[in-house]
Amino acid sequence: MKVHFKKPTRRNIEYREPYQQYREELRQDFNNACGYCDDSDLRVDRICFHIDHFAPQKRFSHLKNTYSNLIYACRFCNIRKSYHWIGDNSDIHNDGTRGFVDPCSDEYDVHLGRDSSGRIIAKTELGQYIVDRLNLNLMRHQLLWNARRSRDLRDEVKLLIDRMEQLNLNSNVQYIQLLKSFFHLTTKIDEYELLASN
Repeated sequence: MKVHFKKPTRRNIEYREPYQQYREELRQDFNNACGYCDDSDLRVDRICFHIDHFAPQKRFSHLKNTYSNLIYACRFCNIRKSYHWIGDNSDIHNDGTRGFVDPCSDEYDVHLGRDSSGRIIAKTELGQYIVDRLNLNLMRHQLLWNARRSRDLRDEVKLLIDRMEQLNLNSNVQYIQLLKSFFHLTTKIDEYELLASN
């Protein structure tokens, strides 16, 4: 499986200063989730999400306000990445075994993926370097990914309930009631999580 539910893609955005003015566009382009680990910002205070400079601004100040160098990132990944970079050239992201890969590139999926439990795993030596450097093996990334999957399944259950009721399948009343109970319970949990995070 891939790390991202939906692959982030950057639009061409007109130049702005300071780079913080790009926040909403980055949030949209990164599907409301961290570019590195894909943790969603919907259940956390959005202030906890940072704007990462892929090629660090401390080392490459000429890219400070360049949209194509920015990544919407959770604080866990951004703090771990910090100003780390393998060389003195902003165009050389990695040497094949060390460094980083832009999460918007197809190459990201070559080096990183998820196992069946939702844990982020390395597929290559460079992928292992990224996992270790960004601490992508944190349990929180796995749990948050599974929580998103469960919300998607809940939505599928709702569609199944509606379809069964439209077909008037009276022989399945207990089954429909069980699905409804599951749907309502998980909806309440979801609403509580959203309230708790705001």
